[in-house]
Amino acid sequence: MNDNDILKRRIHFDKLYDFYSPLLTEKQRKVYETLCFSDLTPTEAADVLGMSRQAVYILARNVMDKLASTERELRFALNTQRLEARIKELESENASLRRQIKEGKENV
Repeated sequence: MNDNDILKRRIHFDKLYDFYSPLLTEKQRKVYETLCFSDLTPTEAADVLGMSRQAVYILARNVMDKLASTERELRFALNTQRLEARIKELESENASLRRQIKEGKENV
């Protein structure tokens, strides 16, 4: 996996976390946030959280699995992405129509 793929994966899971973090336990949120938002290694996160590195790794894997499976079931992130794309399309069409109307009034 190259750096670009790693970055895309991280952004993807951060978006899923934004949607579904309320479904996680406090411990799961702390592990995810410590690893991803503080950008610590599992060993560093384990020291900060007072856990073993293996426990951090297992919890992090469980969190990512839960986020992915919840998105597969609910599709909130996917639907939001589609809606945002459609809003941009409509805004662009609106701006184009406004320009056409303005140009039409100037030519009268």
